[in-house]
Amino acid sequence: MTILSKERLRHLLFETDAAADRLVVMPILEPDRQISEGSVDVRLGGYFVVTRSARVGGLEPFLDERTLNAYQETIHVPFGRQLWIHPGTFVLGVTLEYLRLPSTVFGSVTTRSSWARLGLHIASAVAVHPGFVGCLTLELVNAGNTPVAMYPGARIGQLVFYDAPGGQPAGRGKYFGQILPRFARLTEEAPELERWSALSLP
Repeated sequence: MTILSKERLRHLLFETDAAADRLVVMPILEPDRQISEGSVDVRLGGYFVVTRSARVGGLEPFLDERTLNAYQETIHVPFGRQLWIHPGTFVLGVTLEYLRLPSTVFGSVTTRSSWARLGLHIASAVAVHPGFVGCLTLELVNAGNTPVAMYPGARIGQLVFYDAPGGQPAGRGKYFGQILPRFARLTEEAPELERWSALSLP
């Protein structure tokens, strides 16, 4: 795969006539600042899923949806306000931008260097597959030694885009079309675990 040039990115974003071939990243509020060689800067949205570890003694992610729901809480932080992320804390966020990747484009998301230097990581699941539609969920982790204030609207990440010639859309997964951060939906994979359990010897 080849990283898309700035010129190619601008063409896919603003000049492509065929809807199926168009790369959608919207809104792009400052094209000259957000679009660079191979990447588009993305901003932090205002919705977060925060964890409440004191409410549960442990997680059984495949089998206990009730405990998962008690472990999480969705909050909204308006523009101009901040969310403090403490060292070792895990928070799910979401991009302000809504995306749609054509079948010939693959993406990956990474932390902008200025935020990484503060100890912030925004993604461990970095792949954005051809055909993806929705806002990206960000896995925010403060690996530093002091709390960090997060502001909705701040440019927090970079989406790097690659040519994926002959690519096929990834299909509608569990998180297809999302606009808010969602906690893990591993309970939907419980039948897989049951099949493995059936293979165990008596």
